[in-house]
Amino acid sequence: MTAQLLTFVLASLLIIVVPGPDLVLLLRNAARGGRRGAAATAMGIMLGNAVLAGAAVAGLTALLTGSEVLYTAVRIAGALYLAYLGIRSLIDFIRLGRREDGADDATAAQPAGHGRGGAPDSGADFRQGLLSNLLNPKVAAFYLSLFPQFQLPGMSELSQHVLLAGLFWLLALAWYVVVVAVLGAIQRVLLQRKVQRGLSGVAGVALLGLGAAVGARQ
Repeated sequence: MTAQLLTFVLASLLIIVVPGPDLVLLLRNAARGGRRGAAATAMGIMLGNAVLAGAAVAGLTALLTGSEVLYTAVRIAGALYLAYLGIRSLIDFIRLGRREDGADDATAAQPAGHGRGGAPDSGADFRQGLLSNLLNPKVAAFYLSLFPQFQLPGMSELSQHVLLAGLFWLLALAWYVVVVAVLGAIQRVLLQRKVQRGLSGVAGVALLGLGAAVGARQ
Protein backbone atom coordinates (compact mmCIF):
# COMPACT_ATOMS: atom_id res chain seq x y z
CA MET A 1 0.00 0.00 0.00
CA THR A 2 2.85 2.38 0.81
CA ALA A 3 4.32 2.01 -2.69
CA GLN A 4 0.90 2.59 -4.28
CA LEU A 5 0.30 5.73 -2.22
CA LEU A 6 3.77 7.08 -2.97
CA THR A 7 3.22 6.54 -6.69
CA PHE A 8 -0.16 8.26 -6.44
CA VAL A 9 1.37 11.23 -4.61
CA LEU A 10 4.09 11.64 -7.25
CA ALA A 11 1.58 11.38 -10.11
CA SER A 12 -0.76 13.84 -8.40
CA LEU A 13 2.01 16.38 -7.77
CA LEU A 14 3.03 16.21 -11.40
CA ILE A 15 -0.54 16.91 -12.50
CA ILE A 16 -1.05 19.66 -9.92
CA VAL A 17 2.07 21.70 -10.65
CA VAL A 18 1.85 21.57 -14.46
CA PRO A 19 0.54 25.02 -15.52
CA GLY A 20 -3.06 25.12 -16.72
CA PRO A 21 -6.10 27.43 -16.72
CA ASP A 22 -6.30 27.55 -12.91
CA LEU A 23 -2.69 28.69 -12.45
CA VAL A 24 -2.91 31.24 -15.27
CA LEU A 25 -6.06 32.68 -13.70
CA LEU A 26 -4.39 32.75 -10.28
CA LEU A 27 -1.44 34.75 -11.62
CA ARG A 28 -3.78 37.12 -13.45
CA ASN A 29 -5.82 37.86 -10.34
CA ALA A 30 -2.70 38.17 -8.19
CA ALA A 31 -1.51 40.93 -10.52
CA ARG A 32 -4.89 42.64 -10.21
CA GLY A 33 -5.50 42.21 -6.49
CA GLY A 34 -2.27 41.07 -4.85
CA ARG A 35 -2.33 38.44 -2.09
CA ARG A 36 -6.06 38.97 -1.51
CA GLY A 37 -6.96 38.31 -5.14
CA ALA A 38 -4.70 35.27 -5.31
CA ALA A 39 -6.10 33.81 -2.08
CA ALA A 40 -9.72 34.31 -3.19
CA THR A 41 -9.01 32.67 -6.55
CA ALA A 42 -7.24 29.75 -4.88
CA MET A 43 -10.19 29.23 -2.52
CA GLY A 44 -12.54 29.09 -5.51
CA ILE A 45 -10.28 26.58 -7.25
CA MET A 46 -10.10 24.41 -4.14
CA LEU A 47 -13.87 24.45 -3.70
CA GLY A 48 -14.18 23.35 -7.33
CA ASN A 49 -11.69 20.55 -6.68
CA ALA A 50 -13.68 19.46 -3.62
CA VAL A 51 -16.94 19.40 -5.59
CA LEU A 52 -15.40 17.38 -8.44
CA ALA A 53 -13.67 15.01 -6.03
CA GLY A 54 -16.99 14.40 -4.28
CA ALA A 55 -18.70 13.91 -7.62
CA ALA A 56 -16.05 11.39 -8.66
CA VAL A 57 -16.53 9.41 -5.46
CA ALA A 58 -20.31 9.49 -5.94
CA GLY A 59 -19.96 8.34 -9.54
CA LEU A 60 -21.40 11.53 -11.02
CA THR A 61 -18.32 12.29 -13.11
CA ALA A 62 -18.77 8.91 -14.80
CA LEU A 63 -22.12 10.23 -16.03
CA LEU A 64 -20.41 13.34 -17.40
CA THR A 65 -17.66 11.51 -19.27
CA GLY A 66 -20.09 8.78 -20.37
CA SER A 67 -22.46 11.23 -22.06
CA GLU A 68 -21.03 12.77 -25.22
CA VAL A 69 -23.69 15.49 -25.29
CA LEU A 70 -23.19 16.49 -21.65
CA TYR A 71 -19.42 16.32 -21.89
CA THR A 72 -19.41 18.47 -25.04
CA ALA A 73 -21.74 21.02 -23.44
CA VAL A 74 -19.48 21.41 -20.41
CA ARG A 75 -16.39 21.53 -22.61
CA ILE A 76 -17.81 24.29 -24.80
CA ALA A 77 -19.01 26.24 -21.76
CA GLY A 78 -15.54 25.97 -20.24
CA ALA A 79 -13.88 27.08 -23.48
CA LEU A 80 -16.17 30.10 -23.76
CA TYR A 81 -15.55 31.05 -20.14
CA LEU A 82 -11.78 30.90 -20.59
CA ALA A 83 -12.11 33.01 -23.73
CA TYR A 84 -14.23 35.52 -21.80
CA LEU A 85 -11.58 35.79 -19.08
CA GLY A 86 -8.90 36.14 -21.74
CA ILE A 87 -10.73 39.01 -23.42
CA ARG A 88 -11.18 40.74 -20.06
CA SER A 89 -7.45 40.37 -19.42
CA LEU A 90 -6.62 41.94 -22.77
CA ILE A 91 -9.02 44.80 -21.97
CA ASP A 92 -7.07 45.29 -18.72
CA PHE A 93 -3.86 45.28 -20.76
CA ILE A 94 -5.18 48.08 -22.96
CA ARG A 95 -6.53 50.11 -20.05
CA LEU A 96 -3.33 49.84 -18.08
CA GLY A 97 -1.44 51.12 -21.11
CA ARG A 98 -3.16 54.48 -21.03
CA ARG A 99 -1.35 57.43 -19.55
CA GLU A 100 -2.74 58.63 -16.24
CA ASP A 101 -2.97 62.37 -16.81
CA GLY A 102 -5.69 62.93 -14.20
CA ALA A 103 -8.26 61.31 -11.95
CA ASP A 104 -10.47 60.30 -14.85
CA ASP A 105 -7.61 58.56 -16.61
CA ALA A 106 -6.58 56.79 -13.42
CA THR A 107 -10.10 55.55 -12.90
CA ALA A 108 -10.35 54.39 -16.49
CA ALA A 109 -7.11 52.48 -16.05
CA GLN A 110 -8.40 50.34 -13.23
CA PRO A 111 -8.60 46.70 -14.33
CA ALA A 112 -12.03 45.27 -14.94
CA GLY A 113 -13.62 43.37 -12.07
CA HIS A 114 -12.54 45.81 -9.35
CA GLY A 115 -14.98 47.19 -6.84
CA ARG A 116 -15.67 50.75 -5.80
CA GLY A 117 -12.63 52.98 -5.66
CA GLY A 118 -10.62 50.45 -7.65
CA ALA A 119 -10.54 47.94 -4.77
CA PRO A 120 -10.15 44.32 -5.90
CA ASP A 121 -13.37 42.31 -5.93
CA SER A 122 -12.48 39.15 -4.00
CA GLY A 123 -15.94 37.71 -4.59
CA ALA A 124 -15.42 37.92 -8.35
CA ASP A 125 -11.96 36.33 -8.02
CA PHE A 126 -13.45 33.48 -5.96
CA ARG A 127 -16.21 32.87 -8.51
CA GLN A 128 -13.72 32.90 -11.37
CA GLY A 129 -11.54 30.29 -9.66
CA LEU A 130 -14.57 28.12 -8.92
CA LEU A 131 -16.04 28.29 -12.43
CA SER A 132 -12.68 27.82 -14.14
CA ASN A 133 -12.24 24.56 -12.24
CA LEU A 134 -15.81 23.27 -12.50
CA LEU A 135 -16.12 24.00 -16.22
CA ASN A 136 -13.04 21.98 -17.12
CA PRO A 137 -14.32 18.48 -18.02
CA LYS A 138 -10.75 17.24 -18.22
CA VAL A 139 -10.51 17.56 -14.43
CA ALA A 140 -13.47 15.21 -14.04
CA ALA A 141 -11.98 12.84 -16.60
CA PHE A 142 -8.70 12.93 -14.66
CA TYR A 143 -10.38 11.67 -11.51
CA LEU A 144 -11.90 8.77 -13.40
CA SER A 145 -8.71 7.86 -15.26
CA LEU A 146 -6.26 8.15 -12.36
CA PHE A 147 -8.13 6.56 -9.46
CA PRO A 148 -8.73 3.13 -11.07
CA GLN A 149 -4.98 2.79 -11.66
CA PHE A 150 -4.36 2.33 -7.94
CA GLN A 151 -5.46 -0.67 -5.90
CA LEU A 152 -5.04 -0.42 -2.13
CA PRO A 153 -5.09 -3.84 -0.41
CA GLY A 154 -7.77 -4.38 2.22
CA MET A 155 -9.92 -1.43 1.13
CA SER A 156 -13.19 -1.31 -0.76
CA GLU A 157 -13.38 0.61 -4.03
CA LEU A 158 -15.42 3.39 -2.38
CA SER A 159 -12.94 3.69 0.51
CA GLN A 160 -10.05 3.85 -1.94
CA HIS A 161 -11.67 6.62 -3.95
CA VAL A 162 -12.47 8.62 -0.81
CA LEU A 163 -8.88 8.28 0.43
CA LEU A 164 -7.32 9.14 -2.93
CA ALA A 165 -9.68 12.07 -3.54
CA GLY A 166 -8.93 13.46 -0.10
CA LEU A 167 -5.19 13.01 -0.57
CA PHE A 168 -5.24 14.68 -3.97
CA TRP A 169 -7.24 17.61 -2.54
CA LEU A 170 -4.77 18.06 0.33
CA LEU A 171 -1.82 18.00 -2.08
CA ALA A 172 -3.50 20.63 -4.26
CA LEU A 173 -4.25 22.71 -1.16
CA ALA A 174 -0.61 22.57 -0.08
CA TRP A 175 0.50 23.63 -3.57
CA TYR A 176 -1.82 26.63 -3.69
CA VAL A 177 -0.86 27.68 -0.15
CA VAL A 178 2.76 27.80 -1.31
CA VAL A 179 1.88 29.65 -4.52
CA VAL A 180 -0.27 32.24 -2.71
CA ALA A 181 2.49 32.73 -0.10
CA VAL A 182 5.09 33.33 -2.82
CA LEU A 183 2.79 35.73 -4.67
CA GLY A 184 2.06 37.53 -1.41
CA ALA A 185 5.78 37.94 -0.77
CA ILE A 186 6.24 39.68 -4.12
CA GLN A 187 2.94 41.56 -3.95
CA ARG A 188 4.58 44.98 -4.27
CA VAL A 189 6.22 43.89 -7.50
CA LEU A 190 3.00 42.38 -8.88
CA LEU A 191 1.02 45.54 -8.18
CA GLN A 192 3.40 47.75 -10.13
CA ARG A 193 1.64 49.15 -13.16
CA LYS A 194 4.08 47.77 -15.73
CA VAL A 195 4.04 44.31 -14.16
CA GLN A 196 0.24 44.35 -13.97
CA ARG A 197 0.03 45.27 -17.63
CA GLY A 198 2.54 42.63 -18.68
CA LEU A 199 0.83 39.86 -16.73
CA SER A 200 -2.58 40.95 -18.00
CA GLY A 201 -1.35 40.69 -21.59
CA VAL A 202 0.33 37.33 -21.09
CA ALA A 203 -2.66 35.95 -19.17
CA GLY A 204 -5.06 37.21 -21.83
CA VAL A 205 -3.22 35.45 -24.63
CA ALA A 206 -2.75 32.29 -22.53
CA LEU A 207 -6.41 32.11 -21.48
CA LEU A 208 -7.59 32.61 -25.06
CA GLY A 209 -5.19 29.90 -26.20
CA LEU A 210 -6.33 27.53 -23.45
CA GLY A 211 -9.95 28.27 -24.30
CA ALA A 212 -9.32 27.43 -27.94
CA ALA A 213 -7.50 24.23 -26.96
CA VAL A 214 -10.31 23.12 -24.65
CA GLY A 215 -12.92 23.90 -27.31
CA ALA A 216 -11.03 21.98 -29.98
CA ARG A 217 -10.55 18.83 -27.91
CA GLN A 218 -12.77 15.85 -28.56
